[in-house]
Amino acid sequence: MQDLEQQIARIRSADVRPLVREAYRAYTAGAARAAIVLTWTAVCADLIDKIRTLHEGGEPQARSLIAQVDQAQGKLDVAAVRTMQVVENSLLDEAVTLELIDATQKIQLERLREDRNLSAHPSLRPLGELFDPPLEYARTHLVISLEAVLVHPASQGRKVVSSFADHVLDPGFVGDPNHIASTFFRRVRPAARRRVVDFAARHAMLEPPLADANIDAAALADRMATCLKIFATEDRILVGEIVGKFTDRLAEAAVPVQSRTLARLGDLDAFWSGIDDSLSSQLDTIVRTIGLRHANLDYWQPPQMEPTEAQVLSLVALDEVRITLPSLQSAFAALDWMRRATVIEKRPNAYFANFLAGVLVTVGTFDSGAYAARAAVLPCAPYLTLENLREILSAWEANNQCWGRYMLDYAAQFYFATAHLGEARNQVWRDFLNQLASHTEGGVVDYQVVHRALENRIGSLVGLA
Repeated sequence: MQDLEQQIARIRSADVRPLVREAYRAYTAGAARAAIVLTWTAVCADLIDKIRTLHEGGEPQARSLIAQVDQAQGKLDVAAVRTMQVVENSLLDEAVTLELIDATQKIQLERLREDRNLSAHPSLRPLGELFDPPLEYARTHLVISLEAVLVHPASQGRKVVSSFADHVLDPGFVGDPNHIASTFFRRVRPAARRRVVDFAARHAMLEPPLADANIDAAALADRMATCLKIFATEDRILVGEIVGKFTDRLAEAAVPVQSRTLARLGDLDAFWSGIDDSLSSQLDTIVRTIGLRHANLDYWQPPQMEPTEAQVLSLVALDEVRITLPSLQSAFAALDWMRRATVIEKRPNAYFANFLAGVLVTVGTFDSGAYAARAAVLPCAPYLTLENLREILSAWEANNQCWGRYMLDYAAQFYFATAHLGEARNQVWRDFLNQLASHTEGGVVDYQVVHRALENRIGSLVGLA
């Protein structure tokens, strides 16, 4: 009962909603015939309203039916009644043509129309018998009408994809999950929903050009991947099935396309559900190639790590992807501290917590220390254990290259970013501040100045006397 009431609350038309509520009350009162008649009335009113919306939006195929309705509305003569009977008889066919319902839903709604006729015109039964539908007939018709028509917007399958493309191409695209899921998935019919997901997956994986696009294909693919991940939160099975359609074509794509696809979709489990062993091997080879390109270099040596390469190697943080792409671990392990920080910045994760102290230990310049703190240490702070915190602060304190510009601010921010560790972290921070105070004056860094500055900011919070 509650599920049906929730569906009724989702009805989009404020004019139709009272009709459906009345049909629901008739059903709960045991008046099956009345419920069926009211349900068909609501379906007719809702479809006419939707077709009018399409007409106002410029849909030429909606013009004829709306002209008939406008001709009849407001009149009570015989001609107007006959006109509306003609409209009612053609309404389901028009709805199929306009893609407001599909052929299967038309058959289901035709059954509702037939039962409505039998309910409203008892003379249609032989020998004067009254049509006495079971109560469950009324409920079934009500459920089908809600799912097929009443809770959906006036959206056509082909136009949903067009609207989705326009949204993704909009210069102001922000990728809001709730808006995208609500507008292009939850409120969309299953057939149109599949088209939208198919469109997003094709562009996210294969980067085909899109006519009149105002951004390049790779940037568009990044936006499509954002949407595909949102759709996966709504229906992982559907997304996995559609992603699987394009894996053969991905296997034949250029290596740069494969690399970018791995970077943007490698953290989507639905992506891996359609990947076979041969494509997994190819993607692992891409990882290994990236690793070899940057292995055992000093941080200042070329080549610089490209964003796509860093995004790919950041997949090492994901357990299932490490299993599928075994080269990830060795590729990450062979990186210098700066390239590691660049990778970590792409995907802050608990996996990287044990690497952060090592990053700070090997920092070689003031500006590099600031980069390591900003790119790797601070983003990973919510994932640290007390032992991780102790190791990181020890490395931070010991390496005088970790006290350049902004580092006092970063250290204070780091304290607040480790709040998930609770009061237990305060002893670690007290030890850290006391260790800073133990340094003698002089040298590259005046640790007494550093200590006083940090004590002023967080000393009272950590419990220093």
